[in-house]
Amino acid sequence: MASPSFGPPPDAVAWESSLGTLRLWLAAVGPREHPDWLRDAAAVLQLRTRDPRGWRNIDLHTGSAERTRHTPYYPLDQVDEHHLNHHLELVTPHEAAALLTYQCAEYGNLARIPSGDGRPGLLDELHTAARTVLARFGPSAEFATNEELLGEEFPGSQGPVGDGERCRRSFAVSCFGHPDAQRNGYLMDVGVLAASETEVGVFWNYFID
Repeated sequence: MASPSFGPPPDAVAWESSLGTLRLWLAAVGPREHPDWLRDAAAVLQLRTRDPRGWRNIDLHTGSAERTRHTPYYPLDQVDEHHLNHHLELVTPHEAAALLTYQCAEYGNLARIPSGDGRPGLLDELHTAARTVLARFGPSAEFATNEELLGEEFPGSQGPVGDGERCRRSFAVSCFGHPDAQRNGYLMDVGVLAASETEVGVFWNYFID
């Protein structure tokens, strides 16, 4: 069923292509097994799940030497259900797509794209990809972020994110990073979560100095 906000849900090919455009550090989906989907989100962030559809997920820290039995989901740490409950904010579908767009533009792994983030039209490409990825979760999906939105409008009423919604241009973040990651230059982590009746997805980026 098509999402009224994002259009029809993607197939595996469109999903993988959109993830390639977004260049996320972490993009993972797991099953939703509890009425309170934060329990399932914690499992996804703790890398304890597999994609229910067998589609591509991304974890650029796979095989990292920093991942030990003491830091099994490095560079994240504070991702238990209780912490998520106190440090996530629900957002609208429009806000979720806009947030994911800007997070990927500013903190995603765009260094792997030859022309970098200065390529004309990149923001539009990212926004289209974000909408495609989030459409997977259907018309009744819920979305959340660890950013604290401050009630302004997104810039550029003619841009890809539209207008009349809250803005993240001035914002605070409740980071989930491990202290070791912070010492290694991971100064901030930021992401969007999505939950349908059957699946929970997390889409995460890092500001690295």
